[in-house]
Amino acid sequence: MKKPLAFVRDLAGYIGGRALGLFALVALGALLDGFGLLLLVPLLGTLFAESASQTGPLGLLLNLWPEMQGASRLIVVLGLFGLVMALRALILWQRDLRMGALQVGYLESKRSRLARALADSRWEALNRLGHGRVTHLMSGDIQRCASGVHFLLQGGVAVILVVIQAGVALALAPQLAVIALMSMGLGALVMGRWLGATRDIGARVTNSNMRLMVELGRFLGGLKAAMSQNLHSAFVAAFERDLGIAAHQQIAFINRQAAMRVMWSLLGAAVASISLLLGFLVLDYPPAVMLTLLVVLARIAGPAMQIQSGLQQVAYALPAWEAVQTTLDDLAHDARTVVSPRSNAAPLRGPVRLEDVTYLHEGATDGRGVRALSLTLQPGEFVAITGSSGAGKTTFADLMAGLLQPQQGRITVGDQTLDAQTVSAWRDRLAYVTQDPLLFNDTIRANLLWGGVEADEAGIAKALAATGADRVVARLSLGLQSVVGEDGAMVSGGERQRLALSRALLRQPDVLVLDEATAALDADSEDAVLKALAELDPRPLILMISHRAESLSVCSRRVAFDEGRLIDDRPL
Repeated sequence: MKKPLAFVRDLAGYIGGRALGLFALVALGALLDGFGLLLLVPLLGTLFAESASQTGPLGLLLNLWPEMQGASRLIVVLGLFGLVMALRALILWQRDLRMGALQVGYLESKRSRLARALADSRWEALNRLGHGRVTHLMSGDIQRCASGVHFLLQGGVAVILVVIQAGVALALAPQLAVIALMSMGLGALVMGRWLGATRDIGARVTNSNMRLMVELGRFLGGLKAAMSQNLHSAFVAAFERDLGIAAHQQIAFINRQAAMRVMWSLLGAAVASISLLLGFLVLDYPPAVMLTLLVVLARIAGPAMQIQSGLQQVAYALPAWEAVQTTLDDLAHDARTVVSPRSNAAPLRGPVRLEDVTYLHEGATDGRGVRALSLTLQPGEFVAITGSSGAGKTTFADLMAGLLQPQQGRITVGDQTLDAQTVSAWRDRLAYVTQDPLLFNDTIRANLLWGGVEADEAGIAKALAATGADRVVARLSLGLQSVVGEDGAMVSGGERQRLALSRALLRQPDVLVLDEATAALDADSEDAVLKALAELDPRPLILMISHRAESLSVCSRRVAFDEGRLIDDRPL
C-alpha cells in the first residue's frame, strides 16, 4: 500500500489548495444528480396517477404540489427536472475542465522536473541512465502516469457520486438499498483481488517497453553499419520478439478489464432483478419508487464499475510512476551541488593545474580513466592530446570541462579550485566540440547563436570564415536562414563540424576543447581550420584530441596518455 499512497500524496501535493474548489464542484454536481433522481419519483407518480399512500420522505415526494393534477403537475415537475439537469451540466463542464487542467499540469510538471533533474545531474549519472531509458521515461512511462492520474481523479469523482446515489437509494427504499449495496460491495471485494496481478502486469510492460527503447536506440545509433553488413534483419527479429512479449502483457491487461466489465454487468443485472422481485412481492413499494430505485441502482453501478476499473488502471500505471519517481530520486541523490558564484568572486582565469588527479570510471573492468595526473596548462597554448583508444584522453577532456569531478587530487584555475562552487562560471568561459556535434532542426543562425550567444553579422561572418563554414552557408539558397534538418541531416558530417566549430568561436571562450572535432574533414581542410584556430588573437587555451599525426603540426605542445597515465609531455 505504500507505493499507491505515495502516488496519491504526490498528486495531492501538486493540486494543493485547488483541491477545495474542485471538491466543491464535484460535490455540487453529485448533489444535483441525486436531486434529479429524486424528482423521478413525483414525475413517475404523476404519469402513473398514483395516490399517495406513503408517508415520510416518499409521501412528500409523491405529494409535491398536491393542488396540481395531471398535465399541469407534469409540466412543473419536468420544468424543475430540466432546470436541475441544465445546472448540473454547467457544473460538470467546469469540473471536467479543471480536472483536465490539473492532469495536464501535473504531468508537465513531472516532465519539467525530470528534464531539470537530468540537466542538474552529474555526467556519470546520465551515462548510467542511457538514452533509451530517458526516452522511455519521457514518453511511455509519462503517458502511463497520465492514465493513472486520469483514473485517480475520475475515481475520486466516482466515489462521491456513489455516496450521494447510495444516500438517494437509502431514502427511497432502505431495506432494498441495504441488500443491493451490500451485494455490490461484496462483488467489488471479490474483483479487487485482481489488483496485485494487474500491478505485476504493469511492471512487466514497463520493463518490456524499456528494453524495446534501449534496443531501438542501439540500432538507430549504428544504423549505417548495421545495414551495410545486413545485420538489420537480425535486429528486427529481436525487436519483434521483445515487441511480442510487451504486446502479450498489454493484451492480458485488456482481458482483465473486459472480464471485469462483464462481471459488473452480470452483478448489476442480478441485483436489479432481485430488488425488483423483493420490492413488488414482499415489501409492496409503489411502482414509481421501484422504477426510480432501479434507475438509481443502475446509476450506482456505473461509478462503482469506474472505481474498480480505475483501481486496475492505477495499479497498471503504478510501476511507470515508480520508474519516473525512482529516477528523480536517484538523480537528486547523485546531483551535483550548484552554488551560485559570489558577485565579488574573481574570474576563473590563469594557468590550469591538475594536481595528482585520479578519476576511474565506475564499472569499467580495465579501470579506464586517468591516474595520478599532474599537469600545468598555460592560457593560449595549443595542446595536442594523443594516445590509443581508452588511454584516458576523453576522460581528461571531461575533467577539464568540469563534467567529471576528480576522485582524488584537485584542479585549479589561477588561484581558485574548480569545484561545485566555481564550475558554472568556468563552463561559461569554455567551448566543447565533439566528433558528432549536436545541431537542431532550426536555421543555421539559430544553431550558431544557441544558448544565448550574442553576435552581430560581422562576428558571425568572421567565425564562419575561420572554419570554412562560410562556403556551406553560401551554397544554400536561404543562407543563414536555411534549416539544417533533424540533427543536421541536410548538411554533411564535415559541414556539421565546421558549423559547430563556428558556434564554439562565437562563445569567445577562454578554453576550447576539441574531441575529434575535425575528424570528418579531409587532411587539407583540417589543416586549414586548425591553422585558423592557431592564428586566433587572443587565442584561447586549445585542447585537441586527434589521432592524425598531421594535426600536430599546428600545435605548440603534445601530451600523450597510455592506460590513464601521462607518458609524454613535450613542446612542439
